[in-house]
Amino acid sequence: MDLICRSIISALWLSNEMRKDTNINICLNGPPDPPLSLRLEGARLKKVSPDERNVATWLKKCLKYRDIANDSWMETHDGIYISKLDFEGVLEEINKYGLYILQKEGRDIREVKIHEESAFILGDNIGLPENIIKRCEEQKAEKVSLGPRNYFTSHSITLIHNEIDRTEKN
Repeated sequence: MDLICRSIISALWLSNEMRKDTNINICLNGPPDPPLSLRLEGARLKKVSPDERNVATWLKKCLKYRDIANDSWMETHDGIYISKLDFEGVLEEINKYGLYILQKEGRDIREVKIHEESAFILGDNIGLPENIIKRCEEQKAEKVSLGPRNYFTSHSITLIHNEIDRTEKN
C-alpha cells in the first residue's frame, strides 16, 4: 500500500499544486479479489492531501467497493474510481494515447519525442511480468529508459514528469 500511495502522490502532486492534466491507473492482481483497478484523476480529485496516510485512507474507502460486478468504472469519491478491469482492459482504454513502457533496455527518454497525450506503464520493485510486456509490445508501446539504474516506481514517475515538464518549457 505504501508503494501505491507514494506513486499516487508522485503522479498527481507538485510541491504547491495538483497536476490537473494527469491520471494514474493502478492494476492490482493480488489477493483477495483480483483483478482490481483503481484510477485517480487529478482534474476531479477533491479533499485528498498529498501524504501517504491521507491517500491510504481514501484508497481504503474505495476498496470497500471491491465486490462490484462488472468492468465499468465506479466513482467512489470525486476523482477516485474502482473497476474489476484487468491490466488488458485498462490497456485497451489507454491505448488511444502514446504508450510508453519503462524498461531499462529502452531508448533513453531524453531521446524520445513524448506525445502530448501519453500513458506510461511502470511496474513495481519486481518489475513487469513477461505477459504484460508482450501485451504492451503488441499495442506498440515504446520502450523507454530513465538511465542505467533502476529507481523506485514513485521516483520514476517524478523523473518522467520532470522530462515532460522540461520539454514543455522549450
